[in-house]
Amino acid sequence: MTVPGAIVVAGVIIAIAIIYTSWSNASINSDTSSLSGNQKDFITEQKLQKESLARNVKPVSNEEHILGNPNAPVKIIEFSDIECPFCKRFHSTMKQVMEVYGKNGKVTWVYRHFPLQIHPKATPEAYATECAAEQGGNDMFWKYLDVMFNLSASNNQTDPSAMTQAASNVGLDVTKFKECLDSGKYENLVKAHIEDGLNAGVSGTPYSLVIGKDNKIYPINGALPYETVAETIDIALGNFK
Repeated sequence: MTVPGAIVVAGVIIAIAIIYTSWSNASINSDTSSLSGNQKDFITEQKLQKESLARNVKPVSNEEHILGNPNAPVKIIEFSDIECPFCKRFHSTMKQVMEVYGKNGKVTWVYRHFPLQIHPKATPEAYATECAAEQGGNDMFWKYLDVMFNLSASNNQTDPSAMTQAASNVGLDVTKFKECLDSGKYENLVKAHIEDGLNAGVSGTPYSLVIGKDNKIYPINGALPYETVAETIDIALGNFK
């Protein structure tokens, strides 16, 4: 499947992916006693399929946008879209994760772009984060990303001027920032992230892969609450058997 074609598919099934979020993740730690045998089999099959596809994800490299200890025993790779309202909510959840698990070096957060076709403004916004990083490095990437999520109106409603407003807010050289943004120089990078996500089973955003210290991968589909994410991290850390 070509990248453009794959993006179309991802856009078409995003609504289904959102509806399925709670159910598809029920296998991690939910009570399935009330489900029929066929329903349990379906959930198990979906879980195994997601875990199988997740193993296709590209390994984390030092060139990526990493927040926290790069040698942490648990890595969380998040595929995200700045125009996605669920991503905006999950961004706050991940910041809470890093406050609890990141400050003691147990978890590192890796951000990868996955702008959806239904959010065309998300693609230039992804480029904008890379242009911010070009000027200020990895720290500036995360700083700019925080501001963009704060400014985003979500669902492709964000004013395009928010990108330069965010650049000004974080102290970037706005002229250089605009030149970078207009050049489209990060198009191939963003496309590579999308292709990586599709290969790893990403069908909507946010989609995260929690990689444990034993390299086992636990997919998180959707903007699940902090408590659920924390339980998954604890499993990945080996705190629960």
